[in-house]
Amino acid sequence: MRHITRFEWPYPVSLAFPLLGLAGLVVWWPVSLWRWPALVGALAGLAGWTLLEYVLHRFVLHRIEPFRTWHLAHHADPSGPIRVPAAFSLGLLLAVLGVPVLLLGADGMAGPLSAGLLLGQVVQESVHVRLHAPADAGAGLARLCAHHAYHHQCDAERAFGTLTLFWDRCLGTAPPAR
Repeated sequence: MRHITRFEWPYPVSLAFPLLGLAGLVVWWPVSLWRWPALVGALAGLAGWTLLEYVLHRFVLHRIEPFRTWHLAHHADPSGPIRVPAAFSLGLLLAVLGVPVLLLGADGMAGPLSAGLLLGQVVQESVHVRLHAPADAGAGLARLCAHHAYHHQCDAERAFGTLTLFWDRCLGTAPPAR
């Protein structure tokens, strides 16, 4: 087991930035704007997170330093505690809050979209922890457990999704059919 540094946080502490971001959005975003369009925006953000998570895992965590080195430590010890570098978590938070504002404006759907993205991050990190404890994961996560185990045990260039198999199927990185 490797030593935890002051620059990486174990789960659930790693949820601090996305949860603080969500809390900030709830406080900052005008209550009058939390209506059906905002719910649709948040659901779009949640769905968008699944694609963002796939892209981050496939292209950033497996190909770009220093993220690759950090992620390879997880591959080397997949049963160990899952740790998220603080720099990665903070950078992701800033991107998830900032990019929608830049694209949609502060008065538009940026808040709900960001809220959905942050909720997706919280759910994804929580599910990822469960995927590494398949005995505790329950029957509902069995397919995701098998999918993620394939990524760790058979081919690290396939099965990147942790919340859904959808993007692996669409983008040609699903494990071969049995």
